[in-house]
Order: sequence, then structure tokens, then C-alpha cells
Amino acid sequence: MSSGHEHRWRRVQALTLGLLVIWLLTTIAVVVFARPLSTISLWGWPLHYYFASQGATLVYLAIVGIYAWVMQRIEASEHRPTEHER
Repeated sequence: MSSGHEHRWRRVQALTLGLLVIWLLTTIAVVVFARPLSTISLWGWPLHYYFASQGATLVYLAIVGIYAWVMQRIEASEHRPTEHER
């Protein structure tokens, strides 16, 4: 494997690991803080309901969007024509 491919693979691994950590922390936070947040009500519903149904879903959507955006940039930088290809 060439040096460029190894560098790209390390960047992809770091991105994936970072986003998986965010996903895991989001999922755990919803469960861990559910009981304390259940005492707070927002429009008749417990606050932990909103965090689980809306907040976590938005974080997951952001993770997918960030992954797609960064991977597109990584792939575009890899396929940039060099001097001898022009």
C-alpha cells in the first residue's frame, strides 16, 4: 500500500472512530440522564422524552452528514490531478 493510501486510511479510521465515540456518548447520555430530566416537564411531556426523540436523532443525523462531507473532501483531495497528469 502506498504512503498516500495509508494516510487516507488513517484519516478515515480516525473519522470513523471519532464519530462512533460521539454516537456512543449520545446514546449513553440519553439513558444516564433520563431519570433526572424526567422531573422537568416541557409542554406536558418529560424533558428526557424530547432529548431521546428529538435531540439524539438530530445528533445521529449530524453524524451522517459530517461523515459524508468529510469523506467527500478526502476523496476529492485524493483524486486531484497532479502536475504530470495535466
